[in-house]
Amino acid sequence: MCVKMNFWFIFFCLFGFSVFVDADKIRYDNYKLLRFTPDNEDDLKLLVELQESNFGVIFWKEPSSVGKSVDVVFPPHLQGDTFQFLQKRLVSSVLSNNVQTLIDEEARGLLRNGKAFNWETYGTLDDIYDYLDTVAESYPYVEVVPYGESFENRELKALKIAKPTVSDKPAIWIDAGIHASEWIGPAVLTYVINELLTSDDADVIKITEDFDLYMIPVLNPDGYAYSQVERTWRKTRATISTGNPLGCVGVDANRNWNYFFNTGGSSSDPCSDGYHGGTAFSQPETKAASELFTSIAPQTKMFLTLHSYSQYVLLPFGYSNVHYPDYEEYMRIGIAVSDVIARPFGTQFEVGNIVDLLYVSSGGSVDWVKGVHIPALFWHLS
Repeated sequence: MCVKMNFWFIFFCLFGFSVFVDADKIRYDNYKLLRFTPDNEDDLKLLVELQESNFGVIFWKEPSSVGKSVDVVFPPHLQGDTFQFLQKRLVSSVLSNNVQTLIDEEARGLLRNGKAFNWETYGTLDDIYDYLDTVAESYPYVEVVPYGESFENRELKALKIAKPTVSDKPAIWIDAGIHASEWIGPAVLTYVINELLTSDDADVIKITEDFDLYMIPVLNPDGYAYSQVERTWRKTRATISTGNPLGCVGVDANRNWNYFFNTGGSSSDPCSDGYHGGTAFSQPETKAASELFTSIAPQTKMFLTLHSYSQYVLLPFGYSNVHYPDYEEYMRIGIAVSDVIARPFGTQFEVGNIVDLLYVSSGGSVDWVKGVHIPALFWHLS
């Protein structure tokens, strides 16, 4: 996946490959993928209303601002009047006439087929957990930290790298996989773990000597496991007991954190991909992660959460575009990170506040970390 390269680029290389192959997974035959570009506020409003209507389409890239593209998947039964109206009304292009062919093409030849854990294919949850156990057994200063159980009773696992150099070292936190379908995040983070443990680069070694590192490759294990069956699955797998006549499942784990919870950019509809849950920290996955972070917050100097698809280095807040006093310093650092990302292949990552670059999205993990704990550095990398 990522050959030997600048270490900080390893942290931030977020380009995807492959898919799982499973006999019983949901298929996307004749689903069309369209890209819309809103030319004005009315166009943008139309796309936002489509998203909020839970019409049955799948937003791969959500509406954010005029001029920024929006990617939407339409199932065959929704390719009638509304579909044709949107194509005529908005600037649009067809990215794929059959999403299943994209999945099949990506999957071809990318099964592990009994090979050792590697970064040319995606691993299952068991593969990733076995890898964490293996490295913990191989290095005396590495340990698996169990920190709770998921809704479906899967173990929640973090990996801690703590060389016995000095006591009371500052900490770095990195997580991935809070959104189940974003498989590249766990793949990148396990790759980073491997580099931290095996690289002979002096800068990499210095990181492991100067910091304790806490890393969670799959924060949402139930969703990640289910995404092998339902490729676009994003949420947790919790059952919703009230206000849910259709029996929809799951909560957006990145709208469930207890800082300006449910104040915009999430949904009260359990069938929505952006459903925030009945209360903050209603999900065992987010509650357990918050408790683990709280236990190390006083020593934590950097918080990084990995997402995919959009190519942004995002800064809090998501509930508002209010700028905290040291915002410009964070922007300066973010731009430096973006410059490093661009060096190998010219890949451009835009830097800024979540609301300024995307949309309101309250209840996110970076908001909670900044608002409640305020470590020295924090990023949402997408």
